[in-house]
Amino acid sequence: MDLVFFFREDSMRGDDFFLKMATHPPLTKLHPQVTDFLKTYLQGEKAIPFGTQWVINTQFPPWPGRAFDNLADHFLRDNGRRLYSVTLAVTNRCPFRCWHCYNAGRSPADVPLAALKRLAARIQDLGAVMVTLTGGEPLLRKDLAEICRGFDDRSCITVGTTGWQLTKKRARDLRASGVFAVGISLDSADRSEHNGMRGRKDAFDIALKGLETAREAGLYPYVVSVGTREFLERERFMAFMHFVKEAGALEVHLLEPCAAGRLAGRREVTLTNVGLQLIRDYQREIARREDLPVLSTFTYLEGRDAFGCGAGLTHLYIDGSGELCPCNLVPLSFGNVTREPLEAILERMGRHFVRPRQACVGRTIAPHAGHGPFPVPPGDSERICGDHLPQNHALPRFFRIRKRSLETAGRKELAGAYNRVHSTYDDAWVAVAGKAVRDLVRRLRLKGSERVFEAGCGSGFGTALLAERLRGGGRVTAADISAGMLGQARRRIAALGVDRADFILQDAVEVLSRMDAIDLVFTTWVLGYIELAPFFEAASRALKPGGRLALVVHRENSPRREFEIFSELVARDPLVLTKRVAFDFPRDGAHLRDVVQQSGLEVSDLREGSAVFRYRTARDVLNHMLESGAGTVFYDALDGKVRDRLTGEFLSILGRRNGRRKTFEVRHDYLACIATKRGRC
Repeated sequence: MDLVFFFREDSMRGDDFFLKMATHPPLTKLHPQVTDFLKTYLQGEKAIPFGTQWVINTQFPPWPGRAFDNLADHFLRDNGRRLYSVTLAVTNRCPFRCWHCYNAGRSPADVPLAALKRLAARIQDLGAVMVTLTGGEPLLRKDLAEICRGFDDRSCITVGTTGWQLTKKRARDLRASGVFAVGISLDSADRSEHNGMRGRKDAFDIALKGLETAREAGLYPYVVSVGTREFLERERFMAFMHFVKEAGALEVHLLEPCAAGRLAGRREVTLTNVGLQLIRDYQREIARREDLPVLSTFTYLEGRDAFGCGAGLTHLYIDGSGELCPCNLVPLSFGNVTREPLEAILERMGRHFVRPRQACVGRTIAPHAGHGPFPVPPGDSERICGDHLPQNHALPRFFRIRKRSLETAGRKELAGAYNRVHSTYDDAWVAVAGKAVRDLVRRLRLKGSERVFEAGCGSGFGTALLAERLRGGGRVTAADISAGMLGQARRRIAALGVDRADFILQDAVEVLSRMDAIDLVFTTWVLGYIELAPFFEAASRALKPGGRLALVVHRENSPRREFEIFSELVARDPLVLTKRVAFDFPRDGAHLRDVVQQSGLEVSDLREGSAVFRYRTARDVLNHMLESGAGTVFYDALDGKVRDRLTGEFLSILGRRNGRRKTFEVRHDYLACIATKRGRC
């Protein structure tokens, strides 16, 4: 890869990268205040392409990807203790003697492979987005690749190493095992200085060879450096950034020295506020330069105006012998994962680490942790925290924003939207979208005696198709949250002259939770406004063995063109939305199949299709979006002061993108699915 071209042509400023991401799920699902925070934060970052993804830095997972979706879910939910990052030392042993080692003096006993794999599963269940496997020297573990395979793609896996014994084969094995990045320790562009700092005369050559080997194996190559006062002097620091770029590193991850491990008690090594501000200044400067690698720092990430310090709460450190600590730089153990359940240790730690903090916990605790041996045992750790760790403290900015970002458009807004459009709904929507409903009913080949529940019956189009076929004693119970729509449905059924339908004004999941022995659960063009997993779980419980689920559902981000224009307008200033508007549509057929089958239903028929509406003008398209119901929820959530302006911009952009075509096509992509409850009738 031509690295000069890579940086000059392909790097993207963080705020521009935000605009690229913000038009796609999952970021479109965030509360506008959280989205605005992220936009501001990313002004101090930049992004680079790597393979088919984009990388902000190794403190975030690459985008797009499942781990990034996991990150966005953290932004969405404030549900107490939820891990974001874990540093997992797979061994405390190391053939180097680094000047700053935070792990020095710890037990050389390794956690067995089987225990590490169980721990990996539990870490992921607790939500870990970023997992760094380190040491000691992790490559001393011959089973390192097997340890890596214990994680799936919900987490982004990196390996932190000196480069020692990173052969081409081992690098390829790590890549095949799901590792995304390899961070190589490098503290100087001068060979003799680095060798002296790392305690080996070949450390420098090992590091540079490790970078090359990682890059050639397709791993994201970066360096990890410790920012001493001397290192941060401008001429030296910028020379180092250029040096590592030429060496093939795509990023420098800069750590602050901390009075822990081999530096225990040496508070003079820690940076002053002037040094910390210098790091933040470097980060912002380099984020706007195309000639240098990415610079990532905890100083910026964990600042009081960003995410703060999550030690012991959103971040954990587990050393090579299984001792669980709040952070690499907080040498307090709260228990050993090989001797007691992880949950018990986290509960003990949780008595002292309750909320994220505005300042580094390591700086607070280091003067009281003594001089070893480390880590401090659990009883003493609790005493130190009780005596010296304040419990009444302010939250970092991100968590303050997320805590107050609660207002979400939901059932009330949806019901109001459909109540307003019920009289025109059939002409605006069913006239074209009804074909998918007819096709689904036809494929069911009903006997006529079935007991049917319909979720979100709307104006009764599907209800009527079902009722007409239930001539053998069957009956359909139809629920909707819109009184206006139910009125339309009742009139439709009355016009047919059939008495095989009952209507309920209530949430579909609530109705399903009271039902059992159902033959068919039927729903079209409604799921997504109803959260998928809870609905499928309720349907599975209500269906009798052998009973069926039949559905038509929008695909996520559809209709794509119109939705992306709206998202672009909001991304410029997220606060034009007054509340969060987010629905739960499936990404694709594989996603839908997975969620359905997790509920105990077996998919037997899964198809894709499109309902295509054609209009003469951009204004007709907007009217279609508003008259079909859910689009009104987005429109109503816009700040009234800017709604007219944004409407004009939407119409203008849509017109330009339609080009010289005489008609506007609005394409609603959908999935149609039939699934059966396992077991026999």
